[in-house]
Amino acid sequence: MKPWLSDEYDQLFHQIHQRSTRVITLSGASGQCGTSTHCYWLARRCAEDQHKVLLVDLDQSGTGQGMAAQPWHSDGRGETEALVHITEQLAVLPRPSHERTILDLRQPQLLFKALERWKSDYHYILCDVGTMTHTNWRNLPISAISHASDTNILCLAAGKTTESELLACVNKFEQNGIPLLGTLINDKSNPSLADEIARVLAGKARWIPTRIKAKLLDILNNNPLLQGKYQ
Repeated sequence: MKPWLSDEYDQLFHQIHQRSTRVITLSGASGQCGTSTHCYWLARRCAEDQHKVLLVDLDQSGTGQGMAAQPWHSDGRGETEALVHITEQLAVLPRPSHERTILDLRQPQLLFKALERWKSDYHYILCDVGTMTHTNWRNLPISAISHASDTNILCLAAGKTTESELLACVNKFEQNGIPLLGTLINDKSNPSLADEIARVLAGKARWIPTRIKAKLLDILNNNPLLQGKYQ
C-alpha cells in the first residue's frame, strides 16, 4: 500500500481541505522525526486529489528531500530549471544553493511575494523546514515561514523526541501565535505489534502459503489494537 493513502494522511488531507488551507509548513521537534518523509507523503496525498502541488525544500540543516541544491532565487529566477516533477500534479523545488535566497526569504515581504507567486501556479504549497530546534544560521526561522503559512504540522519521533524539546516547540508556536493543525509521529524506532508481525511474515515465515499470509496481513491492517491505535 502506498503510505500516503493511509488513514493518517487521508484524515490530515481532509482537515486541510475542509479549512481551505493552501500553504502548509512541516517542521520537526527533534532529529529523526522523518519530517521530510512526512512532507513528501502528505504532498503525494494532496496530489491524489488532482490538484497541483508544490513541495518547497527549505531544510538547510538536514538532508531535506535528498535532492541536489539548485540555484533558484526568491524572485523566481531559476525556479523553472530547478523544479523536479514527481508526477503530473506534484513538483519539488529543491533546496536553494545560494545563501542569498534564504536570506531574502527571511524578509516577510519577499517571502510573501514568493508564496503568492507559487499560489498562482499551485493549489497546495508544502514547505519542508526541517528541525525547529536546530541552531543553524542558514535555516529559515520557523516563525518566519509559519506566519506566512495557513497552518503548521509538527513532527515527532516516538521514543526520541524529549519532553523538553516538545514543550520548547509548543511554546514557540504559542508565543508567535502560529496555527498548529496537528502532529505526525515517526514510530520507526517503536513499531506497532502489527508491523512487527508483518515483518516476520515477510521474512522468516516464508513457509506460510501466500493466501494465508494475505489473510493474516488483512487482519493486522484492520485491527486497531495491533496497530497501536487503542485509547
